[in-house]
Amino acid sequence: MIALLAAVSAETHLIRQSLQNFKQQSADGITLTTGKFADHEICLAHSGIGKAAAAASAITLLSNCRPDALWLFGCGGAYLGAGLAVGDLALATAEIFGDEGGATAKGFRDFTEMKLPMRQTPEPLFNSWPVDPKLHDWAQPLLSDHAESTNTVLRSGPFVTVSTCTGTTSKATVIESRTGGICENMEGAAVALACQQLTVPLLEVRGISNLVEDRDTSRWNLSLAMTAAQNAILMLLQARSGQKK
Repeated sequence: MIALLAAVSAETHLIRQSLQNFKQQSADGITLTTGKFADHEICLAHSGIGKAAAAASAITLLSNCRPDALWLFGCGGAYLGAGLAVGDLALATAEIFGDEGGATAKGFRDFTEMKLPMRQTPEPLFNSWPVDPKLHDWAQPLLSDHAESTNTVLRSGPFVTVSTCTGTTSKATVIESRTGGICENMEGAAVALACQQLTVPLLEVRGISNLVEDRDTSRWNLSLAMTAAQNAILMLLQARSGQKK
């Protein structure tokens, strides 16, 4: 079984329409949608927005569905140096808690600088949390071909998870420089923590809805980003099914 997780239902409508033997059940107040697509058993949930909601929902999803892997997807904002435009795709190599740390007279210091690990697992984990390297390396060439066929761009790199969406170019530049991140979101690092805790491989793909710059929602396209991410996930499910045979 593959678990699929997105923040809100608008980010999964194409996938839900594609599921066969569609069923729903409630667990811990979370709706779990099960079905089948391309010979895969699927368990899908919506986390809600933000790190706390994402961590809680991911634990419920993983504990109830016991999947072989969790695929996280949805919208994200691209940092200006990433070389991404609205409608492009980003694939995570890691997830970074972007604003966990301390404010000092000399500026922000993350947990790595403070030598304060979030977890000992048994290696200490600070702000950066892993995705599954095998899933990443399997998905990257497939997504690259998919992006080329749709006249879009794929970039792979670290994602940054924040509690407050970055709304100025100056702050975005600081975060990008400090983390090396290519894509900003509000859930991914928390889901990575949950997957690490329950030893479930994680893959994360996001469609770019906006650039992380001085906030101007007239330049955003959430619908295009949601569609791009879902089409990427459906393509990967089809490809994985073909490789199973």
